[in-house]
Amino acid sequence: MDERSQMMIARGVGITLILLYVALLVSAIWKYVSTKDINQITWEIIFIVMIPVSIAWFARKDESLTIPKMVSGENISTNEDEVSKKSRKRYYFWESFGFALFVLILNMITTFLIENDWQHLILLPELSETMNIVVVLGFEFLLSIIVFFAISYVWVEWSVRKYNRSLDKLEG
Repeated sequence: MDERSQMMIARGVGITLILLYVALLVSAIWKYVSTKDINQITWEIIFIVMIPVSIAWFARKDESLTIPKMVSGENISTNEDEVSKKSRKRYYFWESFGFALFVLILNMITTFLIENDWQHLILLPELSETMNIVVVLGFEFLLSIIVFFAISYVWVEWSVRKYNRSLDKLEG
């Protein structure tokens, strides 16, 4: 089997996993919205967690697979110069921003459409209810960006250092 056919097989497996993952997410959301019981989606949650864990388990020997990729699909720079570090920090910010936005949207859907209860969002009684909701959700969003940035920074920088150490070992 040549390299091109291996890439085609890997791409097919990847697309299948993506479709399975999306189907599991849609199924879990649909079951939760219709039953309002988290216990009904136990198997979906298990598989949603197990897919990336199993991929990471089998890919752990190849350090190049642990280097995060940009949205465009290319690896982030693993160099230790200032330009590369600045580029990685920009990557961490946009990744954190996107994930915080995703969490904010899910939080709003859960709060306003599923639970129909936003009283826990009232933080400052002197403000109106709408302003309280905006302030609390805005604060949660900013805090999420900071927390996700810190996690991403530590995780990816650790991966980059580990990758660079393994390259140095091979070269030295």
